[in-house]
Amino acid sequence: MSRPFVKMNGAGNDFVVVNALDRPFAPTPDQVRALADRETGEGFDQLIAIEPSPDGGDAFMRVWNADGGVVETCGNALRCVGWMLMQANGADRVAIDTVGGPTVASAAGNHRVKVDMGTPKLDWTQIPLSEEMDTRNI
Repeated sequence: MSRPFVKMNGAGNDFVVVNALDRPFAPTPDQVRALADRETGEGFDQLIAIEPSPDGGDAFMRVWNADGGVVETCGNALRCVGWMLMQANGADRVAIDTVGGPTVASAAGNHRVKVDMGTPKLDWTQIPLSEEMDTRNI
């Protein structure tokens, strides 16, 4: 599964970012875990694929955690991907779609990017848990 990538860091999280705009990228959970291994793979907190947006945004960002699971989004990764996209197209604002919904990244000064991720999902029914449980006593 050899493919060019960029390694980025955003506020302490490190990412491997793959350009999947022209060619699909669909690693299995086992492949993600192998790549994430810091001793035998590249090592990262999250694997990011930049894909074409199906909804008219500048791109779609897909995110895998190091354990191989897909997650909805990541604010630090959005800032990194936003910076890459703005550098590539000369814009100061880009729309990035994610599994969690649409977002906007915009330039915020010298190599700084701010992201509007929309209204946070704070209701218990909107927060994914690793197992079903009674959340009243958490």
